Amino acid sequence: MNHSLTPNKQQWVERTLNSLSLEAAIAQLFNVTRPMEDADAWLRLLEQWPVGCISLRTKSATAYQQVVHTVQSHAAIPLLVVANMEHGAAEWPDYGTDFPMLMAAGAANDEQLISQLGRATAVEARHLGVNWVLSPTVDLNYNFNNPVTNIRSLGDRPDLVGRLASVLIQALQQHGVAATAKHFPGDGMDDRDQHLATTVNHLPFEEWLATYGQVWRRVIEAGVWTIMPGHISLPDYQGYTANLDAAPPATLSKKLLIDLLRQELGFTGLIVSDSTSMVGLTSRAAPGERIVGSLAAGIDLYLGAEPARDLPVVLEAVRTGRLTEESVYTAARRVLTLKAQLNLVEAPLGAAPTREEQATFAQAAQSLADKSITVLRGAEQLPVRLEPGASVLTVTIARLNPLFGQSDLEVFDQELRRRGFTVTHLLNPKTAELHEAAASCAAVFINVYVTPMTTIGTARVVLDHFGTWGWRALFTEHPHVFYTSFGSPYLLYELPHIPNLLATYGGAEASQRAVVKVWFGEMEAQGVLPVTLPQIQVMSISASLIRR
Repeated sequence: MNHSLTPNKQQWVERTLNSLSLEAAIAQLFNVTRPMEDADAWLRLLEQWPVGCISLRTKSATAYQQVVHTVQSHAAIPLLVVANMEHGAAEWPDYGTDFPMLMAAGAANDEQLISQLGRATAVEARHLGVNWVLSPTVDLNYNFNNPVTNIRSLGDRPDLVGRLASVLIQALQQHGVAATAKHFPGDGMDDRDQHLATTVNHLPFEEWLATYGQVWRRVIEAGVWTIMPGHISLPDYQGYTANLDAAPPATLSKKLLIDLLRQELGFTGLIVSDSTSMVGLTSRAAPGERIVGSLAAGIDLYLGAEPARDLPVVLEAVRTGRLTEESVYTAARRVLTLKAQLNLVEAPLGAAPTREEQATFAQAAQSLADKSITVLRGAEQLPVRLEPGASVLTVTIARLNPLFGQSDLEVFDQELRRRGFTVTHLLNPKTAELHEAAASCAAVFINVYVTPMTTIGTARVVLDHFGTWGWRALFTEHPHVFYTSFGSPYLLYELPHIPNLLATYGGAEASQRAVVKVWFGEMEAQGVLPVTLPQIQVMSISASLIRR
């Protein structure tokens, strides 16, 4: 990373590093995450534990900015402020441009538009005080049942993912935030969830090199400043082919982080852990062992540290030789170098986006949504033709999770009303309620809004029970039923007989507007599905099982 620093910034890094006691250097490797809106509480915490990085949750963007401004103005060493921001800076309803999810960018396959996503995210993030985003997800979504990647991924084609991710990374970093490629060595193979277990990338290493390895080489060549390992193993490379689940996650694997990521792939930037509260890590080591094992494996910055618990443990590990002072200061240098690259000493906050920039960002989000809408089935049923003023029923099937910014698909209904239709709306209706409402409507739009991590452990539509199954077969009883997936593009696997399906790859307002335009023939669907739809797998039963 050092080659990108000016002489003055390099001098600041060295001068600051040399001033750090061992305890202070260890603190630079810690991220503290708190849902605190009280700036004074943050100042008290940071006075006691001057950590290198913070992340926080607030009810509004204004509160967020006020806290960050206060703590940065008091910090002797500027803080890294990290947030997810996987599809723009709109993590609050009162701020930022809400872009579609990354798989929409994969379907649109437009380098200029994904570059605008990076620019908008960076400009709007820096104004709030966020200087580091945990994006992009560069996992290859090979397993349609993977509950973590899905529409957070650009797709399952290494060339597409590597190319678009590189454009996004360069746009983010050019406009003032550090990008993070995640989750090394690559999610998307297992059907389990890192939040619940260590997951496995079971590819033979030669196949990994031709797929995931191709993507990682490309983003490293693009100059990504940080990489996040997942709580994911790569057993063939690690030497655990006889017992895949025994392989340690990358978070605890020096073989993956040092031998593969640093030495073979040549990454010289900062390695940040994924959330350390996830069972993919916590099931593999006791609390005191997690942070020491992670730092020993090659993690430079530990997300979710508890300084009162963790700093004495790390200090003791240095004193007993489990960690070296040299490794601590090397990691601290990477943390300080990232701060210098981000120019945090001189400008911890960025300028507000101008009106012209805001208009440009909004147009880019809408253009990306427009270009992403994909027909998965029923092209011959487009466009929908309804009489002026017709009664329309819209049905949302979703377990809405405000923590992930999900609310009901209100813009879809607004767009129908704007076209003169009378709209009745139902959320997760029981079958009898659905049939009664549908009987008096000329058309029914079934909007399935199931996205990764809204239901931990699965991306399948499992939120309903027997009494609400009617939406799945309503097309057999009503002549005009139209299905949209506002989440997983694999919905046809669960609903193999529905007559039509459009994919938006998420519920962004721009995507809601775009899909209405496609349904009513106001524009052509332009998206190209960036993943392979699953087929039924035929499995044979071994003779030994039959004998049982």
